[in-house]
Amino acid sequence: MTLTGTWANEYGSLMSLSVSGDKITGVYKSSTGSTGEYVVSGWQTDAEPTEGAGQVVCLAIDWHSVEGDQQDASWNWVSALGGQLSIIQGEENLILNHLMVASSDFEGVANTGVYIDKLAYHRVETASENPRGKQLNKAKTADPLTGRWDAADGTTLLVSVIPDFEARFGYISGTLTIANNEMTISGFTDINAASDGLQFQSVSIVAKDSNKNITRALGGWIELTTGVLSLQMLSNHITTVDTIYTQTDIRSLQFKKLTQN
Repeated sequence: MTLTGTWANEYGSLMSLSVSGDKITGVYKSSTGSTGEYVVSGWQTDAEPTEGAGQVVCLAIDWHSVEGDQQDASWNWVSALGGQLSIIQGEENLILNHLMVASSDFEGVANTGVYIDKLAYHRVETASENPRGKQLNKAKTADPLTGRWDAADGTTLLVSVIPDFEARFGYISGTLTIANNEMTISGFTDINAASDGLQFQSVSIVAKDSNKNITRALGGWIELTTGVLSLQMLSNHITTVDTIYTQTDIRSLQFKKLTQN
């Protein structure tokens, strides 16, 4: 069993996902705030969910619509989500903790901040609706996020950013290293934050930790005036249905850039 298929949450938003190995790609159609179609990247662990244990997952979403909708402040935002697919009374339940990174004010929707929510999804289709593949420029960009970042506890990020073909947002690649354990990352960043006059550049990073059989989702921003990268990290664990309230823990990390790629 994989997450391939279309999923709906309690707000009526639809998420169409495709899985290749442990890598997830897809599109998200939102019904809250603004409307549009948005790209998704993520990871799932290998073991299928059972009545006794879930399958952990992490997802990154960039909220710059790829369908040419009316632009608004949320186009600078990203999200990081983490949790697990569980079998509850014979039904699939995808329960994710959500970090919505609002890097600018959106009147009537949200002020600048990182917002926490818990979302429950159910499967509505077993096939995906042809999720979009990556459409990249070939060259890495000299984005403020590009380079090596170190946190005080020894956690390290090595990040490259490649703009999508219309420079709407940046695709993230590289590695996350925690306690000498290196993980491949994916995700998104707002490459237009500076040109749009924002103080914060939103960042969403996801990784699969095969050594511990967990996934990690990091959401936050670079403060462009100070160069500090502040992220909240969701670490997502396999649990039983009875202990699903312990599926995700959170901690804060601050990074400083040491080198450029």
